[in-house]
Amino acid sequence: MSILELRILPPLSVARLGASATPLESYRIEVDDKHPLGYRNVVPDETLELSKETGEIVRCYTPKRVKFRDGDDVRPVAPFLEVFARTSEDVLEPLTVDLLEAHGLKPADVNWTVHLGCRKIERRTFDKNDRIEAILKVGDHARHRVDATCANFRDGMTLPIGWVQYVRPNEDFPEIRLRFTPAAGLVYGASPTGAVFDTKGPDPAHTDPNVPPERIIYDPRKGNWLGYVQIEAFSHLFTNPGNIFAQNDEGVSCGYFDDECDGVVTVALEIDGKSLTAFARIGAGPPTFAPDTIPIRTVADELEQIAFGVEHDGMATLADAEEILRRAVETVRLFNTAALNGNTVKGRTNQTSTMVRQDSNDFGRYFEPIMAPAIVDNHAILALHQNILTALRSSTGAWFADALRRPEQIGDLSDIGRRKMPAMMRGADGRHLVLTRRQIDAVVSAAMGSLFSDPTEVSA
Repeated sequence: MSILELRILPPLSVARLGASATPLESYRIEVDDKHPLGYRNVVPDETLELSKETGEIVRCYTPKRVKFRDGDDVRPVAPFLEVFARTSEDVLEPLTVDLLEAHGLKPADVNWTVHLGCRKIERRTFDKNDRIEAILKVGDHARHRVDATCANFRDGMTLPIGWVQYVRPNEDFPEIRLRFTPAAGLVYGASPTGAVFDTKGPDPAHTDPNVPPERIIYDPRKGNWLGYVQIEAFSHLFTNPGNIFAQNDEGVSCGYFDDECDGVVTVALEIDGKSLTAFARIGAGPPTFAPDTIPIRTVADELEQIAFGVEHDGMATLADAEEILRRAVETVRLFNTAALNGNTVKGRTNQTSTMVRQDSNDFGRYFEPIMAPAIVDNHAILALHQNILTALRSSTGAWFADALRRPEQIGDLSDIGRRKMPAMMRGADGRHLVLTRRQIDAVVSAAMGSLFSDPTEVSA
């Protein structure tokens, strides 16, 4: 049995920042059948416990309950990356100690390279000396801190962006794995005062309440992140939305940044005179503060559409449509619908960044709420979604598909166009949010299919 190729699964992992020393235990979320649009249940799942000291997995267990914090510290999500091998039988199986020994190899023959970076500053300044990155080679089972360097940091300073540990295989857990634990989620800075200062003289006394002295690691005498100003508001070089960095009232950068990162993990193995490699992508983002919720449109939806196309070929089910509706409800529960609709709240109008403001700023459209102000409180909108669910299950919901915004309709700023679903939210292009074409097809297929199906079968 020859090893022909290596794979790392999952090929894309998202870690979650957290300052607790204990990683978040595994869980899954399940729909309550009695309350299909209610809150999902957080259900504990099988969890691997890793010893930081020995590098071994000491047990696999299911916790009695999932704990997301230890005091004020959030528990980080620390994913395992597992190596698989494609063998001569064209089977993808875990790479284990036994499989290595069958080829005269040991776990020590497996080598890892971790390349992580934080490109947020460089992405804006376009100064290569603002690139924050770390490259770490791992061949032992010790826990290694990933310290990223930057040419524009103060001398001797680094940015800790997490830890990696090559898991030591044992008899109970012989698989080849690596664990990535993200950083704590801290803020770092360039100015002891949190404001622009004369960089020709000495540092002023430390007065910044947001960042302690030891986290002032960027050197404003070398780079321009402190005092950076974004100009050319509509340049294709800038992010969308644009001003998503800490700045003062004049739009000048205060020099802050965080310890999020992303990058590539590569595994390599020399076998039969050939070098086999595989890679996976990892990233670290903020904690999931609504763990029982799935956003209405995610990266997973984009990947599914790329992999399987924009149509379901008639295979979409009522359950597919209900899941999209459920995620819409979960999204609504997380925001203030009155404010996002452009209502006057407590005597204040245009008080936050909304689609109403964007329509007015970008196109000079008259500033007015998207929906009638009296009907957009959360309870009314949740009731509307419940009515849609009832209509879908009773085979009378075909009209719902027509209420969805199509991708080609994102520039329709008419009253009807702005009220298409999903409403009040912005997509990645800065215009009104739209579902993927595959999601829309699921709703259309399920709604039309329910007209010609036995309701008891569809709802099963």
